[in-house]
Amino acid sequence: MEKQLEIFDAVANTQKQVFNNLLSAQQELRVQWIDGISKTHAAITSIPGLPENAQTKEALSQFNIWMGNVTNQSQNATEEALKAQESCISAYDKQVAASRDILKNFIALSSAVLPKAA
Repeated sequence: MEKQLEIFDAVANTQKQVFNNLLSAQQELRVQWIDGISKTHAAITSIPGLPENAQTKEALSQFNIWMGNVTNQSQNATEEALKAQESCISAYDKQVAASRDILKNFIALSSAVLPKAA
């Protein structure tokens, strides 16, 4: 019985590590994405030699509004994606616990019913 549970635990732990690695990678990608957006915004708004007139000021104002919206929407979308991933990991943990109990009970039941191999 112990050997079967060890195999089950090894597979479940490996899958859990994969999920945690994906979550970590998503978190890092989020940070890099938001940083990239901010750097792009800073580079565009600090172009040297732009004429200081009403049209340029209006264009930069509109660009700042648009870029702010892009940044906020990106942050919101990635935060929601991370929450969904965390919920999936939590559900996986609960499923693994239930499956382990079922396997343990099945092994106990089959051991009692089937003759032991000599």
